Amino acid sequence: MMRWLSPWLSPRARWRLVERDAALLARAPIRAQKIRRSLGAELPHADAYVSSALVDLVGVAWLRKLLRAARGKPLLMGLAVDGRHEIAPPHRDDAALFAAFARHQRRFKGLGAALGGAAPFVLARLCARAGYRVELAASDWHLPSGELLEATLDGIATAACEADPSLDLADWRRVRKQQLAAGKLTLTVGHRDLFAVRRRRRPICRPD
Repeated sequence: MMRWLSPWLSPRARWRLVERDAALLARAPIRAQKIRRSLGAELPHADAYVSSALVDLVGVAWLRKLLRAARGKPLLMGLAVDGRHEIAPPHRDDAALFAAFARHQRRFKGLGAALGGAAPFVLARLCARAGYRVELAASDWHLPSGELLEATLDGIATAACEADPSLDLADWRRVRKQQLAAGKLTLTVGHRDLFAVRRRRRPICRPD
């Protein structure tokens, strides 16, 4: 987010990174102000709030805490999953697999019951109620056959089996492995970016 937004911001802009993983913080640019605190702690006050791949991991209460901390300041929340998975060619076990994976995404992750694919839409409603003008736009992942797709599908299948141990994916894994080797498999994972700014109040006309 820092790299992408930098061309539109003043070079004197100061960033405050809120992150739980010390290893990730160690990789952040030295010029960034690093705060090693849990996301469950009180959020710092800032002129704007941005995140990437975050809001689908948290619950409604945490999103409300975010809006209280923001106090009407702009929000740019990127790469929130929206529950869509489009895989080609199809397989008869796709629906059961992705349904179980969606349940896994909604597990508790330390910040309330995670919203998963509902997150961008829940946040949009909360922002609208708080007086924001909200824009949602697709930012899907389009994955062709290759190592990244193989790792993604393996992670999805593993998570799905954790959510539903009765799920039998032996044939699904066999077929998908063959399709990956032949370069004949693609996956689109639905994501949304949310941008929200507080609506300007209309001027009040007073009689002379």
